[in-house]
Amino acid sequence: MPRETSDCPFKIGNTPLTSLTLAANGLTHEICLKEERFNAFGSIKDRVAWYILSNALAGGKKPSGVIDASSGNYGFALASIGKALDLPVTIVSSASISGFNAEGIRQAGARLILSEPRPGESSNAARMRVAGEIAEREGLLFLDQYNNALNPQCHENWTAPELLRDGPFDACFVAASSGGTARGFMDYLSATQSRTGLVLVEPGGSKAFAAPDPSHGHTLTIPGYGSGRTSTFAQDVAPPAVIRISDEHVLAAAVHLAANGFPPIGLSSIGVLLGAVKWLETATSAMRVGCVCADGAERYSGEMDTRYLPAVDADKLKSASAILGGTLDGLVCQPAPRT
Repeated sequence: MPRETSDCPFKIGNTPLTSLTLAANGLTHEICLKEERFNAFGSIKDRVAWYILSNALAGGKKPSGVIDASSGNYGFALASIGKALDLPVTIVSSASISGFNAEGIRQAGARLILSEPRPGESSNAARMRVAGEIAEREGLLFLDQYNNALNPQCHENWTAPELLRDGPFDACFVAASSGGTARGFMDYLSATQSRTGLVLVEPGGSKAFAAPDPSHGHTLTIPGYGSGRTSTFAQDVAPPAVIRISDEHVLAAAVHLAANGFPPIGLSSIGVLLGAVKWLETATSAMRVGCVCADGAERYSGEMDTRYLPAVDADKLKSASAILGGTLDGLVCQPAPRT
C-alpha cells in the first residue's frame, strides 16, 4: 500500500459499494456504485488533494501557503485538509463553482478567487493560468492538479485497486474533469492486464479525451462533469471508449432518482450511472459493472431549482424525462451498501 494512503490521517478511502440491479431486454445486470461521497470531505477529490499535498510536504519544509485550480470538489477537499494542517490555501475556481463548494472553501478559511477566461480560453485553462500567476507573484506552492502526474497516480494506486478488489467487473464507468480518474484507471487496468473494460462518460460538449459530440449537446452545465479542454493526461495513451450523456438526461434522472429513494449521488455520478445503463441495454448476457460516483447530491440540491434545471431547455428536459422513465423503472436499489 502506498505511503500516501497508509499514512492518511483522515477518513479517506475504503468507501462503500452500493448494489443496484437493472432489468433490461430480459436480462438482469448488477451495477455497483463506488460511493465517494463517504470520504471525509465528501468526494473522490479528497483522495487527490491528500495524495498531491502529502507528497508536496514530504520534504519536510512547510511552504508559506499552497494554491491550486479547481472546479470545486478538489478545492473544498484541499481547503479542508489545509485547515486541519494549519496550512494557508488559495483556490482558483470559476463562476460555475457550486454554492456548496464555494461556501465550504471559505468556511475552511481558504481564499477563493474566481477567474475570468480570456477570449477563446476555457474555464479550466483560465483557472490554471490565474493560479500560476498568483503562485509566482506571492511565492506560493502551486500544486497544479491538472498537470500533476500524482493526480492519475492517486487513482492508479488507490481508487482503482480499491474498486477492483470487489470485482470481477465486466466494465468500469467514470466521468472526466481533470482526466485524472480516467487515466489512473487506464494505467491500472493496463498494468494488471485486467479484462475489465473502461468507459468514460461525458456530456456532448466535453473534450477531455475525445472530440466533442454536439449531437448530445454542447454546453457544460454541471461542475466536474466534462471539460472544455483536452486533458493533459490524455497524452501518450489510446483514448478509452466514450459514452455521451447530455446534461438534460442527467438532470431528468436526478429528479426521478431523488423521488424514488435511490442513493443521493451527485450529478456527474448520475451521468456515469446513465452511461452504464446505456451500455448494458446493448448487452447480450448478464453483466456486472462498477460506477465511480464522485460525490453526493448535497453539493447540488440547494441549487437544483434555481440554477441547474433552468440552465437547460425545458422541452429537452421534458423529452429526456419521458425517454428515461421506462428505462429507470427497471433499476432497483439493493437493501444496503457493501463495504
